[in-house]
Amino acid sequence: MTTQPQDHRERREFVYLILAYHQPEQLIRLIGTLRAGSPDAAIVLHHDAKSPLPDSGALSDLNVHLVERRITVKWSDASQVDALLESLREVLGKFAFSWLTVLSGQDYPLRPLSSIERDLRRSPHHAFVKAAPAGPYRPRYYLRYRTLPRFAYAHRIPAGLRRVLKWGRQRFNLTQRWMRIEGGPRHSPLKFGVFAFDHPFNDAFVCHKGSDWFVLSHEAAAYLLDFGQKNPKVLEHYRHTFMPSESYYQTVLCNARNLRICNDHRRFILWDDNRLAHPVTLTMEHFDALIESGKDFGRKFDMDVDASVLDALDRVVINNTNG
Repeated sequence: MTTQPQDHRERREFVYLILAYHQPEQLIRLIGTLRAGSPDAAIVLHHDAKSPLPDSGALSDLNVHLVERRITVKWSDASQVDALLESLREVLGKFAFSWLTVLSGQDYPLRPLSSIERDLRRSPHHAFVKAAPAGPYRPRYYLRYRTLPRFAYAHRIPAGLRRVLKWGRQRFNLTQRWMRIEGGPRHSPLKFGVFAFDHPFNDAFVCHKGSDWFVLSHEAAAYLLDFGQKNPKVLEHYRHTFMPSESYYQTVLCNARNLRICNDHRRFILWDDNRLAHPVTLTMEHFDALIESGKDFGRKFDMDVDASVLDALDRVVINNTNG
């Protein structure tokens, strides 16, 4: 008679994985709200290696599991993917769970966690991922990029010349599809991309683009990690794309034949019309819309801008739960 190997992982029905890098006071507040609403959940924190950790005593009191191998994360490159995959690897090794929700340190629940978790228990889906075929974003993922060297005196370039250079870059990108220059937020270096003829995409593996905040069942989380281990060339291709965290997970999951994916990340996010890559900071002005949205979490919040909206949400999220 063969003996089945024992599973020594901790059994936690729900895991909240937080990826954070700053605003320790707000991060602790988020964790405290999660702990109050879901006392038995596992709360896992990956904190950017370039930033100091929040107060260790507070994290211990709230029973937070810290991801041991912290990644130094840079905007738009593969380090964002590495941080998530490393966190998934540790979560899957330590916890036997049903559902995992990926959060940023500036997210906040909009409904009692008991209601959120009840709906996940009843869900027929394996994952909630907001994504669609890449369409106009294909150049970000069909090309391979390298970071261009910084110009030490770029800050001295007159505003008029900056506009001319930006216009020239846009024209360069629009008039041909083999090369591209992509730029990030202020202080981020430009990246130069060249079309990759050996890209991994085809009719059976369609490139997707979407939000990098999602909810995964255990099956979906295990599949995502397993795919990277079995298909290292796909992951390596994505390491040289622009904003891989907005396409790699989404492409892998949306092409998985045995997973039922719901095209809804269960988040309330408003986008800034003037700064399209940035979500609007949510305040009391948005409170009614937040509550009426029916979404699970909102992002992003900033206590330094408006802490009263978090106070108001606590009355909905925590008080209702305790009641």
